[in-house]
Amino acid sequence: MFASAVSFLLLPLFTAWLSPRDYGTLALLILFSSFAKILFRLGLDAGYFRIHYDQPGPREQRRLAGSVALFATGAGTALFLATVALSGPLSRLLSADEPPPPLYLVLAAADVWLATFCFVPLAILRIEGRPGLFSAYSALRHATNVGLKVYLLMNGHGVLGVLLADVVSTALFALVLSPTLLRGTVPAFDWPLVRAALGFGLPKVPHGLMVQAQNLLDRRILEAFVSRAELGVYHVGYTLGGTVKFALSAFEPAWQPFLYEQVRKEGAPRLVAGLVTWVFAAFLFCGTALAVLGREVVVLMTDPRYHDAAAIVPVVAIAYVLHGAFLLGSVGIGITKSARYYPLVTAVSAAVNVAANLLLIPHYGPLGAAWATVASYAAMAGLGIFLSQRLWPIPFETGRLLWLVGAAAVVLALAPLVPGAAGVAIPLKLALLVGGFATLLVVRGFLTGGERAALARGLGRLGGRG
Repeated sequence: MFASAVSFLLLPLFTAWLSPRDYGTLALLILFSSFAKILFRLGLDAGYFRIHYDQPGPREQRRLAGSVALFATGAGTALFLATVALSGPLSRLLSADEPPPPLYLVLAAADVWLATFCFVPLAILRIEGRPGLFSAYSALRHATNVGLKVYLLMNGHGVLGVLLADVVSTALFALVLSPTLLRGTVPAFDWPLVRAALGFGLPKVPHGLMVQAQNLLDRRILEAFVSRAELGVYHVGYTLGGTVKFALSAFEPAWQPFLYEQVRKEGAPRLVAGLVTWVFAAFLFCGTALAVLGREVVVLMTDPRYHDAAAIVPVVAIAYVLHGAFLLGSVGIGITKSARYYPLVTAVSAAVNVAANLLLIPHYGPLGAAWATVASYAAMAGLGIFLSQRLWPIPFETGRLLWLVGAAAVVLALAPLVPGAAGVAIPLKLALLVGGFATLLVVRGFLTGGERAALARGLGRLGGRG
């Protein structure tokens, strides 16, 4: 959240230093990097994390970590060298009319390659339950990245400066994590352990590729219909709308270890169902807040050249709330090690995304691309929850979840009626947002008896301190 907040607060500077055309080029490079990240890791990040819990003791766990780290280093290096050799054709694949310089692709690939040295030590910190150190390292990485970007952009390095900042900060991050890697691994290579990790992780590679296609392929399709500058404006709007995913990213590292530790306990499905309700409430509140305040955020935080991005923000925010629903509702697939279903889910959602983009972009331009993202995440959430319920049923609190969705729908419907400039509209919209969700707390039947008692005790303590 620290990294996201810093990047958000620096957005006025970034949009002043980078033109919409520059942002359009960065959008294509992010498309490349996102696909490269999935291919370079070969699913080993997910595979290592899941297979760790099957090992009988600490030494076997360290042997698994060492074997996965060695294999990932070799595979990542080979793929990086292949990218360097093919940088020209890959650049033309991103854009036939105006391909980015091959050097840009090499730098983007270098950043991805260096990151392959980081996922094992980061997983070790998660497994050991050390969130303070995990967060401190991550915050240091992002602070370094942002500081370098500011320095290089101020000195006129543009897109090249952004890419160099990414490479240097990731290299330093890998160096800082190296003591954790050495402490948590045995310098050995055990192919059966690597094969077990690949067995779980490799089926997630097509899943990951299709997730990135779902998230980013709209940029490539848009480029065929709009200018590079319009693509850049869309990318800024999408990025702002997608800040909902930072709440997901902060939650997911803790969610998976918790789940895998709880599944064998009695009553685990009911416990998970209760948590899903409240975590989805948090995601939905964040997404609704962003959708309601999207126009004001764009106007206040970006250069006037980017103000057309305001229409994109609320639509993308809705899409990422649906992504959160998938994350929460599809846990049975991971719990039962049924990773083969991930490619099925993402194949359907990616196909919906591409079809919707091709259908909507020619008529509605960037806004059509944003609604295509909503359609694809709706398909992903629906199919993922359906399959998960067949594998590891969860007694979802359907009534309370519907109350939450209803409150968000009312707030979204009333928000456009709020008049005035940003100085007036922001407090009114915030009041609408907080009031709409707070009403749920007094609606009979939403809070359970235990939750009402806990809320009363909490309010009593606050009153006592006052």
